[in-house]
Amino acid sequence: MYQEKREDYFSTARTVILDMLPDRAERVMEIGCGSGETLAFLKKNGVSAETVGIELNDAAAKKAENIVDKVVCIDVEKQSIPYDLGKFQLILLLDVLEHLVDPWSFLEKLRRDFLADRGKVIISLPNARHFSMVLPLLLGRFDYQERGILDKTHLRFFTKSSMLELISGAGLEVEKFKRTSLEANLNSGKLNIMTLGLFSEFLTSQYIFCCSAADQT
Repeated sequence: MYQEKREDYFSTARTVILDMLPDRAERVMEIGCGSGETLAFLKKNGVSAETVGIELNDAAAKKAENIVDKVVCIDVEKQSIPYDLGKFQLILLLDVLEHLVDPWSFLEKLRRDFLADRGKVIISLPNARHFSMVLPLLLGRFDYQERGILDKTHLRFFTKSSMLELISGAGLEVEKFKRTSLEANLNSGKLNIMTLGLFSEFLTSQYIFCCSAADQT
């Protein structure tokens, strides 16, 4: 099903993480790199010297090969990420973990095997408490969609508290986080301001976390 995603699903640089990035990360690995635009953006802007992408979709991986230093096309839950890729100062998991059968074990293994000392992991996850899920549930509806929180390829759903449990269970600590969809120029952001933040948990569409290994902070 993931392989059937529209091409534009894989081809956008995730600049929303800019304020979560370290100043420098020599080696960066992105799980679910799509066509490689985010990794290419990081290298072009001097954040990283070497980029490695892991991608399931064949067509996207082939495109990424043109702009990413190394691309490995595998299903990370059925095939092992090659150990000889080494350690990374930054690992990106942007809207990936919700697609996995066992994100808990995968995240722990990724931290243990591929995160360098004092390295960072940036994770983004959709918020299952968003009103677009909660209100239909109250009406007895749970309709999958092509994109968004109810993307039909999502296997796992998280609230902020269960996201934090996922992260801590993998031996990671959250250094900082942010919510999306609360920007002042958006209707949801304006509503958040008008309601003094009382409903921010229901207006947040996604959480982004910058994490480090719990025993390295």
